[in-house]
Amino acid sequence: MSPARVLAPAEITARDLSRRRIALALLTALPLALYGAQAGHLRHAVVTGGVVMAFSVAGAAMFASFATRAVDQRLMLAGYRPYELLLGRLLLLEVLGVLVAALFSVVMVLGTGPSDTPALVGGVALVAFTSVPFGLALGALAPQELEGTLILIGVVGIQLTTESSQLVAKFLPFWGPQRLLTHSIDTTVAIGAAVPVDIAYALALLLVAVYAIGRRVPVISAPPVSR
Repeated sequence: MSPARVLAPAEITARDLSRRRIALALLTALPLALYGAQAGHLRHAVVTGGVVMAFSVAGAAMFASFATRAVDQRLMLAGYRPYELLLGRLLLLEVLGVLVAALFSVVMVLGTGPSDTPALVGGVALVAFTSVPFGLALGALAPQELEGTLILIGVVGIQLTTESSQLVAKFLPFWGPQRLLTHSIDTTVAIGAAVPVDIAYALALLLVAVYAIGRRVPVISAPPVSR
C-alpha cells in the first residue's frame, strides 16, 4: 500500500469538506451552544457538551462518506481496496476531530472547572476518536443522508438521556467517553473499562464501514464468449 493510495481519498474528502464550511461551522456551534445553555446552572453540562460533540465529528464523517460514494466505486474498480479508502478518510477526519475536541475541551475547562481536567480532556478526545468510525459506518450503511442523520440523532440522544451506570448506556458507542466525562465532575465514579471498551467499539465500527463499502461495489462479469 503506497502513501499515494491513502492520500488520494483523503484529498477527495478534504475538497468535499471545504465546500461545506458553513455546515461544519453549524455542526460545531450548535453543540457548543447546548453546552453553554446548561453550563451556568447544571453540573453535568460537560457530559452533555462532550457527548453531543459527536454531532460535529460524526456528522462530518457521515456527510463526507455520502458525498464520495460514487468516487469510491470508481476508485475500487480502478484497484483500490476498501481499507485504503477508509484509511485516508479516517486520518483526515481524525485530525479534524482533534481540532474540534481541543476547542470543546478549552471551552468546557474554562466554563466549568471540572474536578479532574485530564478526565474531561480524555473523554472529549474519545468522543472525537469514536465519532469518526461511527460516522463512516453510518455513511456506508444508511441508504440516504436523512436516514443516517436520524440514526445519529437517535443514538446520541439516547446516550444523553441515560446515566453511564445504566445497562443500555454500555451498549452505545459513546459510553466510554460518557464515563470519563462523568468522572471529571464526580471523581467517585469509577472509570473502569471505559477506554478499552471505547477503542474496541471504534475498531468494530471501522470494520463495519470497510465491509459495507466493499459490498456496494458492483460486480462486473465478463461478457459471454461467442461461439
